[in-house]
Amino acid sequence: MSKRLTAAVLIGAVTASSAAFAQGMSFEAIDTDQDGYVSYEEVATVNPAVTADVFNAADANQDSLLDPEEYSALQP
Repeated sequence: MSKRLTAAVLIGAVTASSAAFAQGMSFEAIDTDQDGYVSYEEVATVNPAVTADVFNAADANQDSLLDPEEYSALQP
């Protein structure tokens, strides 16, 4: 199974079992420093239930930030 597919399955399972990632907030609303990326801290501020494991699974390029495409993969 590819890493991306594994990450998608993990994200789907965790997201489905918890509150919606960032509670359906737009990327722009969560990106408080307006740098074009969302950090774990920015996400955790709006939804403390999001674990580092879920965040890291969404971070396809492993740069410790989510770009809009990575973030959108987590939205229901």
